[in-house]
This record gives sequence, structure tokens and C-alpha cells, in this order.
Amino acid sequence: MKIAICDDEIEYINDVEKHINQYCFEHGLTVEVFKYSNGKELIEQSIPFDIAFLDIEMEDMDGLEVGKCLQNINPDIVLIYVTAFEHYLDEALDLGIIRFFSKPIDSQRFYKGFEKAIDKVDKAEIVFHLKDEKNGTACIRANDIVFVEIKGRKTKVVDKNGKEFFTRDNIREWKMKLNKSYFISPHNSFIVNTNYITYFQKDYIILNGKYTIPIAYSKRVDFKRKFMMLMEG
Repeated sequence: MKIAICDDEIEYINDVEKHINQYCFEHGLTVEVFKYSNGKELIEQSIPFDIAFLDIEMEDMDGLEVGKCLQNINPDIVLIYVTAFEHYLDEALDLGIIRFFSKPIDSQRFYKGFEKAIDKVDKAEIVFHLKDEKNGTACIRANDIVFVEIKGRKTKVVDKNGKEFFTRDNIREWKMKLNKSYFISPHNSFIVNTNYITYFQKDYIILNGKYTIPIAYSKRVDFKRKFMMLMEG
């Protein structure tokens, strides 16, 4: 999951990052945080961020304009504004903002808002290219995907109903798509949805009571830690 923080005051960037890190540590989440002190620098990266924490009043480019540009890159991005200027609330809500925090940050409000943002990212749909005679595309909700597996020269996607899709998107591309909090890679050839784990052993897991997925030796400790923290959260 990729998260951007943009504010022209470094103390607020650090404050937001501290809250993000604390929440992720407590819930066993892995995220990438990118920090920017101006809006132009942020949008020039053309990164499809999942969540963005933006200040509204910045010198070079206001946060509302930055938010619109980020939505052009990723229409599903979750925008959260952290600002001392609440009179922008109505315009911010028009962008589909799910939280509007005042400065200084209230920790409890922040954690609740961040949790809601992650939930919204987790429920987004995934579009992928099929590898069949039609070479079309398919669309499926992320939380309906049970696992993704490299299968020869194809990548196989299995949904909760047992339907199989063979895609032209490689495993690296799928790791970028499946940036939801509940996806973990127990092996270089697999990405699994932890919500479907029905049995856990140190060297393998079973998904939906029927799919046996190996856990690579080098990933066992980290996989168990992340899985247990997700279950506790």
C-alpha cells in the first residue's frame, strides 16, 4: 500500500508519519510512505497512491488541486486532508474526502479515519488482463480473490467461488495491484488473501479448506508474525 504525505510544514509531515507507523505496527501492516513538502513534486512522480494525506494551503499548489491530479492517476485513491483551515470543508467533500482533520492532530480521530481509509482501499476492485483466446480484461473485487499463483508462463487467479482466471499480468504486477492490508506472499510464486486461511502450519497454509499453499522457509517467521497480527487486529 502506497501512502503520500504532503505538507509545507515538516513538523506535520513527521506527525502524520508517526501516527501511520504506530497504527501499522499495532496492526501488522506493511506500507510505503512517501513524503513531500510541495504539491508539484508529489504529482510529478505520477505514482498511483492508495491514500494521500494533504494540507490544503500550500504555496505552490493548493491541496485541493493536488487531490484532483492524484485522482486522475488513481481514481480509487483515498484523500485525507490535514489542515487548520476548516472553511474548505465543503469543497473537500466534493472530492470524496473521507476524513478532514484539524491541526494539531487528535490521535484517536486519526486512527479511526486511517482505519476507514484502509477499509476503503481494501474493498476496491481489481482490473486485470486475461490470457485466453479473447485476450480481454476482467474485473473482480479484491476481497473476493483467494490467491494468485505463477502457473508456468501464466499467472492464475482464483476467486472465492473457485473460478480460475489466467492472466497476462505477471506476479510483479499483481504484487502492485494487491496492495490491500490482508494480502501476504508466503512464497515467491503466491500471493494469498489471509481472510481465506482455514488452516495454518509452519510450512504451509490451507485456503478455503481445499487449496494447499507452501510457505517458503525464508518467509516463515515474517509470514506468521504478519498473519497473527492481522488476526489479532
